[in-house]
Amino acid sequence: MNKAGEPLYSRVLSRLKTVLPENSQISSTLIVSGSDQYPIQHLVLGKGNSQRALISAGIHGDEPAGVEALLTFLEKKFFQKYIDDWELNIIPCINPSGYNASTRENADKIDLNRKFRDTSPPQEVVFIKSLFKRAFDLDIELHEDIDSPGYYLFQKEAEPISPLGRNILNEVSKIMPINLEEEIEELPAENGLLAHLSNPDEMEWWPMAIYAFSKGCKKVFTLETATKLPMDMRVRAHLKAIEVALDNF
Repeated sequence: MNKAGEPLYSRVLSRLKTVLPENSQISSTLIVSGSDQYPIQHLVLGKGNSQRALISAGIHGDEPAGVEALLTFLEKKFFQKYIDDWELNIIPCINPSGYNASTRENADKIDLNRKFRDTSPPQEVVFIKSLFKRAFDLDIELHEDIDSPGYYLFQKEAEPISPLGRNILNEVSKIMPINLEEEIEELPAENGLLAHLSNPDEMEWWPMAIYAFSKGCKKVFTLETATKLPMDMRVRAHLKAIEVALDNF
């Protein structure tokens, strides 16, 4: 709940209603989580353009900076310079029930980002998977890490790995520190970049990023800001990462 007692996700929906650009397309898909229904919002800007990006946040409900970054991206009209070339598919919050409760899992205590290989996944995951009927060129997923001292990212694409992930980190480093640990999430990291990821066929479960890659997405980025740092800094870091990715694809 916010200070006025309004559910946090209701506030997200209210802000979206006030910022929807002209010529945008928005769809709302009702999902059941726990004992309640929630509308997941899918906004499309520049519909029909040849380059397609999916930008999402809030798959973990206790990671609010990504949600705030996408609302800011819309409110400040940062999208405008891209919609002549890109079709931007924006999902500000994948996990509304978790966002309301500030929990990683949804109301059914399911970590949605572990269910993309399941044959009968939760409704939130079914909805996301339905968007991949046509492949995206770029998938950007906004996350946070409560234990990290700084920003880092996962980069998944067909070999050879492009310099785009490193370019993102170089620019983000002007806003917040980069996580320089040699191992992050039990994987080798190079100055905040994790690109040597497992073969999807070898993985027991898939996060959304691996599903996107399996469906033909050319470049997939999971962006992790540091929860312990100020919200404004986290939002600016995510916005800079989105900008660099779209400008340098």
